[in-house]
This record gives sequence, C-alpha cells and structure tokens, in this order.
Amino acid sequence: MKQLQITQRILECEEHGWYDLLTKVDGITQNILECPSATFQIKAALILWADSVDMRSSALPPDEESVILHNPSMNHKETFGAEA
Repeated sequence: MKQLQITQRILECEEHGWYDLLTKVDGITQNILECPSATFQIKAALILWADSVDMRSSALPPDEESVILHNPSMNHKETFGAEA
C-alpha cells in the first residue's frame, strides 16, 4: 500500500509556498467530516494530491549539495584549497 506521508508533503508545500496544494488538501480533509461515506473518493483525491506534490517536487532544481556531490569540481572550497 502506498504511504501518503501527508504531514511531510504539507511541510514541503509550506516550504515552497504551494498554497494552492495546501488549499486542496484542506478541502479534501474537510470532506471527511462533511461526507464520511465518500471514502473511495476521498482516498482517490488524497492520492492525486500526493502525486501533485511529488510532481512539483521532482521539477525543483537540485539543491547545491546534490550538485556538488555529482560535480566535485564545483566545490570552491576544495578547488581553491580554502578551509571553512
């Protein structure tokens, strides 16, 4: 079964300012209270929301540490012999 990791994804949305996705998940969870019999639809909406967060995350440029890890010559500290 797929792990939704809703809390982690909410934190990621907050970090990147994806307020539209936060509004979506808020609406989905509100439906749990308003229409508890819509379990299948709510589950499908949560999975779709999680996929939307993942798609945006994968489109982000890599962080500086990842770039340096794959391209050691970009590490100016090692290239110029300076110590931090």
